[in-house]
Amino acid sequence: MANQERGEVAFQALGKSWTMKIGTGAMCEMEDALGKGISEISQELSGKSVKLSLLRTIFWASLQRHHSGTTLQECEDIIDEIGVAEAGPLIGKAFQAAFPKKEPGTRPRKAAAVA
Repeated sequence: MANQERGEVAFQALGKSWTMKIGTGAMCEMEDALGKGISEISQELSGKSVKLSLLRTIFWASLQRHHSGTTLQECEDIIDEIGVAEAGPLIGKAFQAAFPKKEPGTRPRKAAAVA
C-alpha cells in the first residue's frame, strides 16, 4: 500500500496494484537513462511539448523502488492501458510527493531509522 507521507503514489493497471516513488534512486536512474540532470528533466516535464519517451523513462524509474525489474516494455503496456492522459498526472503526483512544498512553520519529515 502506498504511503503518501513517504512520497509514494498508488494506481491500478494490468490487474495489479502499483506504487510509484521518485526518490534518490529513481532520480539517479532517470539521470543515467536520459543523460540529463534532474533539474533539466523537471524542466522538460513541465514544458508544453513533452516527449513520450521522457514520460516512459520517468514512469519506469518511479516503479523500480517497489517493483524492481519492471521493464520499459512493461511500462509501455501500463501506459497503453491507463492512457497517457492518466500517466502524466501520476508522474506529476509522484514529483510533487518527492518535492513537497513546505508550509511556513512546519517541520521537515523525519528520516527513517537505519536498521
